[in-house]
Amino acid sequence: MKKSYRSEFNQRQNMTRENYEIYYYSDSHFQSVSPHKHDYYEFYFPVAGKIEMEINGKRTPLNNRSTAVIPPGTIHRAVTESDERSYCRYVFWISRSYFRRLRDKMPSLGYIAEQAESGYYIHHFSEYEYTSIQSKILRLIEEDKADRFGHDVFTDIVISDLLMTLSRLIYEQDHPQGKEKETDIVQAIIEYIDHHLEEELSLEALGEQFYISKYYAAHEFKERTGISVHQYIIKKRLERCADEIKTGKSVSRIYSDYGFQDYSSFFRAFKKEYNLSPKEYQKAYLHDPMYPGKHKD
Repeated sequence: MKKSYRSEFNQRQNMTRENYEIYYYSDSHFQSVSPHKHDYYEFYFPVAGKIEMEINGKRTPLNNRSTAVIPPGTIHRAVTESDERSYCRYVFWISRSYFRRLRDKMPSLGYIAEQAESGYYIHHFSEYEYTSIQSKILRLIEEDKADRFGHDVFTDIVISDLLMTLSRLIYEQDHPQGKEKETDIVQAIIEYIDHHLEEELSLEALGEQFYISKYYAAHEFKERTGISVHQYIIKKRLERCADEIKTGKSVSRIYSDYGFQDYSSFFRAFKKEYNLSPKEYQKAYLHDPMYPGKHKD
């Protein structure tokens, strides 16, 4: 089905139709376009290939379950990696006036645009959620290429369905129902951090892992634990480093294994936590295993 709906890519960045345009692109030698902006909304759905979306100068990696929503007047571009020149994606453009007409009839479908206009451009979904989104995109492409009775009415229905589905999924990510679910999310984040201290643990990465916005993750974690996600990660990494230091391993080899980018930042954090430098801690522990604990007491 995708092959029959494939569009030839060009670098045109203006709409030639009044209300919307929908495309399925599959390029074998894509060249990144220059930063640009439009006077309409752009919805960008990667399907395959390595891609980053650059928005107002900041790049964010996308996967095949991501959606980028670019509001009018926002500078952006899609960027491929140097060794990746082939990728597929759906691109949906909708004019401000047409979007406004749909939103006036169904205010809830405007949530996704409100989020984008507030700076929340990138969203990630589960495989199940993205399958539902993709089915609605394909339905829109099929209706767009048809010339059947009631075409205009059906187009309004299909586009509204797509926008409402996106708005609902994003709203539910931002507003999980019930205290128990919120607790589960925080506990899941804690368990994930504890088991992945050697990996990247940015708020963006955690948000993608649990399909929630990084702002929601940060707020809920601080609200329920009393410390920030960053503080918790540093504390757990220092604990792991301290355990390794106790074995007599080289301090210079330990810090980088647990996510510290340079020795000076590790040194400062360690000394603040344990009141000893890493080497002083190791020396004291190897001389008297009970000493560090007594020192803190």
